[in-house]
Amino acid sequence: MFRATEIHLYKLYVEREQAFHLLTKVGQMKNVNLVNCSSSAFHEHDYYKQLKRCDDIYNKIGEIKHLLHLYNKQIHYCPNYEVFIQNIKITDDQAIKIEQELTHKVQFILNQQANLQQIIEQSNRLNEEIAVLQNCKDFIYKFSGIQLGYIVGCMNTTDSHKFNRIVFRISKENGIVKFKNLNNQRCLVTLVFAIGKHENLKNKLLKICEAFSVSIYQLPEESKVDNKILELENEIANLDIIISTTKQEIDQQLDYFSDIQVEKLLNLDEIYDYGYCSYICELKIIVDIISATYYHLTFFDAKSQFLIGHIWCEQRDIEQIKQFGVQIEIMQDINENLYEPPSLMKTNQFTYIFQELVNTYGIPRYDEINPGLFTIITFPFLFGMMFGDIGHGIVLTLFGFYLLIFGQSVIKRIKLQNSSEYLAYADIQSIYQCRYLITLMGLFATYCGFIYNDFFSLSLEYKLEKFQLGFDGKWSMSESHLTVMNSFKMKTAIIVGVTQMVFGILLKGWNCLYQRKYIDFFFNFIPELAFMLSTFGYMSFLIILKWLTNYSNTQESPSIITTLLNMVFTLGGIKGTEMYPHQVFFQTILIKVAIYSPIIMLLKPEVIRMKRRLFNLRNQQIVYNELVEQEHAQVELVKEDKNQLFGKLVESRSIKEEKHFDFSEIYIESLIECIEFVLGAVSNTASYLRLWALSLAHSQLSEVFFKMSLEPQLQSGSIIGICLTFMIYAFATFGVLMCMDTLECFLHSLRLHWVEFQSKFYKGDGHIFQNFNYLQFLDQKFQFSTRM
Repeated sequence: MFRATEIHLYKLYVEREQAFHLLTKVGQMKNVNLVNCSSSAFHEHDYYKQLKRCDDIYNKIGEIKHLLHLYNKQIHYCPNYEVFIQNIKITDDQAIKIEQELTHKVQFILNQQANLQQIIEQSNRLNEEIAVLQNCKDFIYKFSGIQLGYIVGCMNTTDSHKFNRIVFRISKENGIVKFKNLNNQRCLVTLVFAIGKHENLKNKLLKICEAFSVSIYQLPEESKVDNKILELENEIANLDIIISTTKQEIDQQLDYFSDIQVEKLLNLDEIYDYGYCSYICELKIIVDIISATYYHLTFFDAKSQFLIGHIWCEQRDIEQIKQFGVQIEIMQDINENLYEPPSLMKTNQFTYIFQELVNTYGIPRYDEINPGLFTIITFPFLFGMMFGDIGHGIVLTLFGFYLLIFGQSVIKRIKLQNSSEYLAYADIQSIYQCRYLITLMGLFATYCGFIYNDFFSLSLEYKLEKFQLGFDGKWSMSESHLTVMNSFKMKTAIIVGVTQMVFGILLKGWNCLYQRKYIDFFFNFIPELAFMLSTFGYMSFLIILKWLTNYSNTQESPSIITTLLNMVFTLGGIKGTEMYPHQVFFQTILIKVAIYSPIIMLLKPEVIRMKRRLFNLRNQQIVYNELVEQEHAQVELVKEDKNQLFGKLVESRSIKEEKHFDFSEIYIESLIECIEFVLGAVSNTASYLRLWALSLAHSQLSEVFFKMSLEPQLQSGSIIGICLTFMIYAFATFGVLMCMDTLECFLHSLRLHWVEFQSKFYKGDGHIFQNFNYLQFLDQKFQFSTRM
């Protein structure tokens, strides 16, 4: 984790028939990065058709899931992808089999559903007709001797008001409409109108009924009504049997997709441990793996019967690939140095979250030091300095221990009870991944709380056997308690900040030596280190010296700020007594070092100019020697041919890495870098004062909550008041200090690492190692298809 793992670029030669099988094996490895070296467009690749087939399968799976939700069928999603992948075997023709199976099943279900819908509609029409006949027995047939016209049927209840109004206007009060509710959506319509007065009235009313989609029924003779109703009821009974049978067939097909395909009953632990899930989810995972395999096969360059690909991996991974039983040729690419390798940062459950904090800012380069290793200690320590409180630190530590002990079981239970493909445990999973970070943050906050002697805003009386740990509790009774604590925290913040920045500069020097950038080492690292140590490093030295010096009552302690100002304005001089012997002499040297260091940084462009000039002279001398050798070989050349040959030889030895070399850019870049470092040294040191400011805010908020709520009730002795105010105090402490202030301290600690610490040595412009691993794809819900 100190630097990216050493990897190499390898070229693979594999037969087409065995390429799919090879990638299914590679997809279960952890540290293989496939490089896209295909020379053809994505839609022109040989495996584009297979991806199209996977797209069609995704659509069919979506249709089945929609039907499962429509019929309230429970879907059991896979709770453990890792075990599931280990227990399945993927073949290149499996997608065709899945497509055929889904096509047949989906078509059957859709046909049955369409038939069911038609039968239900037919049954509803028969029920409506029975209701119409029943209504006619009570109304129309009683007035059979009267010369009136009748139209009976059913219509939507929502259209009844408009229908009534239009009939009234068209019939000119010669038509009457009677409605009777059948259900919430449909109602019976009886339209009565006069016969003979208006010849075309019936036709007009029929057109109105047609416009409102009124189901019109013909009335039988009065004597045949009961027989007609009995006939319709028998027909409805037969349809109900068909509806029941059709629903049962659809349920059987849907249960086939929703049930877990095992022969025995399973408990929850077995479902999780073996990764069991609904059959439709199994198909979805298999198609995901197949589509991911085909998508990455498009990275290979197709040559007749072979596929040629490139991978970044370790040497031991190559040995593992050779043992897959696939005929394959692997060789290390001779052009490996022309590419920038991806950064493979190996992590475990403990270091993962700290590396993620660094990767959020930027991916480390392949050959530079990774800040994630140092973040393991520095990040929770800086957080603890801002959040320092024994009580709050213990609460945060207990929460971290809870995640360590019970976090996995909580996630397991949520996974087994999930009801969505995009599981609801994502937030819990993120918190669980931070369990070690939260635990360390709580431990360091507790430690700093002992140093500050702060326990929920109260000072404790504790003393170890041989020495006092932290501040004495008696300081809390002193009037100068806040002044002393502020002075201590402010100076401690400065010392910690300068120490971390100096360490960052040392890491920069280490990078320069490792990368063999000796110009940067002598004209960047050394001047920066000298400037930082001669200014703020010296200030930290004076702070520690003042702490260790016992000043009597008759001797006034010197001011560090005044000492530093006099050192700058008088070039090393002091006013008053010396803090240590020969102080003026050492300060004179330090101020000169601080002045000359930026000047040395500005000499970097001239050194680069001299280096290039020497390189060009040496290059021309080599070319001249080659030209002389050719003349000695009795090559007859005219003067123009000599000049032309000389130019070609010089051009062949030009500097490839700097095609557009411009000294003005180097001068400007060096000047900006110098100014940025000098000003940044001041601003970054001041930025570390946030360690003091947030620690002060945390302690004062805790004290205010205690004194404004709980302390008066404790003094009065009221049990009821203590209980009520304790609830208020607990909620305020949890909401403000344990939630808001924890997040605030976390963000400020993150900023100190990203800006103040990592800017000293960390470029963070590398590119991540894209691991070809099925488990990663499934966890992050990737879908490789033709739409990518």
